[in-house]
Amino acid sequence: MIVPSSTAAPAGGLANAALKRVANRPILCHVLDNMRRAGVSEVSLVLAEPEFAAVRACVEIDGPPGVEVSYFPYGQRGALEQAPRDGTLDQALVEAAASVGDDACFVHVAEGLLDQPLTPLLAGAGEVAPDLVVFLSRRADDGGSIGLATRRLMHLAEIESLDAPLDLTGAALFGAGALRRAAGTSWWSSGRLDLVAVAEQLTAGGGRLGVERVRGWRRYSGDVAGLLELNRIALDALALEPQDVPGPDNHVEGGVEVHPRATVESSTIVGPAIVGPNALVLDSYIGPYTSIGADVQIVGAEVERSIILPGARITHIGGRLVGSVVGRDARIFRDFSLPRALRLNVGDGGEVALC
Repeated sequence: MIVPSSTAAPAGGLANAALKRVANRPILCHVLDNMRRAGVSEVSLVLAEPEFAAVRACVEIDGPPGVEVSYFPYGQRGALEQAPRDGTLDQALVEAAASVGDDACFVHVAEGLLDQPLTPLLAGAGEVAPDLVVFLSRRADDGGSIGLATRRLMHLAEIESLDAPLDLTGAALFGAGALRRAAGTSWWSSGRLDLVAVAEQLTAGGGRLGVERVRGWRRYSGDVAGLLELNRIALDALALEPQDVPGPDNHVEGGVEVHPRATVESSTIVGPAIVGPNALVLDSYIGPYTSIGADVQIVGAEVERSIILPGARITHIGGRLVGSVVGRDARIFRDFSLPRALRLNVGDGGEVALC
């Protein structure tokens, strides 16, 4: 099994997309979670060498137990704790494919999630008949036309017309030995896994292509809506159970996960939602699909369908915060001093919507 990290070739200059946090953990670690649930015990990560230290630290801290991760970095030589490698991304993929050998293999990009369990997709992977199975899902933009990549795959697979606008996901299942035969292909186009190029090479050599539809797919490419959708997918995958949250006047509905070191008082939490360690939730409402990171303080506020990153503080804002991402150590509060005015301190690339 291989998890190529397309953070190594990010679109639009975006770096470390796979390390963006949803449901209080990096996207990459949720990918590893899903693989572990599907019975995968060995994963190879292909990544740019400058990202090696950060990615490995992320996996060691937040990754699931029971998954053995091997790293295949590429790029300029650097100080690695394992033998450094030179070369291109394609060369690193060749090395990773060689480690897989003639086994079947599931490939998944590191900054996206399928909106369904992997277990049914991987069932019988060792006996998969096609050389390559690609997965299609409804387009995230809900566009009215089928993407060009999907049309090319439809031609290669000779399948019937699709009844909905679908596009490729960032996951694929390779049959026995197929990954090694495809490893020489240029896998990346504009920072994305180019499964069409891989499929064309395999079919040109007599290989067979399969196409399956999945419920949903989302890849983070720098937009808030995409990150919030990944947060929803990750929280749903956790299948949280109702939890008794100790503390005066607390009310909990649905599945929640409140860390034992978090403090919740006089508050309502409607799941799915997660509250990290050393967080404080006081006199507040936490709505569905909200992730509250470590050391966050929410006092006298309403928050719903949002990601609150570690160290942030939200106090007495006088309205409900919805569909938002609040960065690390950010401060959102209502200033009662006179004269009344909006006073903002917004960093580069920040966005403020006044409703």
